Amino acid sequence: MFSKHKPTSVPADHTVSPPASSYSAPTRDEPRSGSGRPATIGAHTSIEGSVIGEEELIIDGQVVGTVEFKRNTVSIGTDGRVEGDIFAQTLHVAGSVEGRLIASHKITVHHTAQITGTIITPCLVLEDGAVFQGSIDMDAENDVLRAAFGGSVSQPAPQSHTQFDAETDIDDDDAEASAETEAQREENT
Repeated sequence: MFSKHKPTSVPADHTVSPPASSYSAPTRDEPRSGSGRPATIGAHTSIEGSVIGEEELIIDGQVVGTVEFKRNTVSIGTDGRVEGDIFAQTLHVAGSVEGRLIASHKITVHHTAQITGTIITPCLVLEDGAVFQGSIDMDAENDVLRAAFGGSVSQPAPQSHTQFDAETDIDDDDAEASAETEAQREENT
């Protein structure tokens, strides 16, 4: 009725690999990939206090306080308003900000933006039409940047001054050659 079967044994030289997984959870030190949805503060939402996170953030409402998404992108929509400091890796501003905008990589100020305060970032894009009143510091070695991001500031690619000087020399030589050619043409006519 009941039979006791011995389990078949696996040879000692045979190993079984665990199944391969295509998913790997992001670690705390790396930003989230673009596959997840960003956090959103909606147009009819108002927050007072600090907003801190480890994902992308879109602000369409109002925030009074500090926004800290240091390893990700923060975007402020055209109706978004922030009164306080914003810390991000990359920052896009299309709305209104009063405070310091501090980004370790880049800040883009769109034509609909209205900013009063200080911008601190190694790379800045200001679109025509943007309203900005305050100061800008683009020194990648800025003490505020180093303190906020622990020395992990992304520096834009340096421009070679020798390349610039060489291009200037070429342009001067071309201008002189053009002037000489023009003078020769006038003499021949």
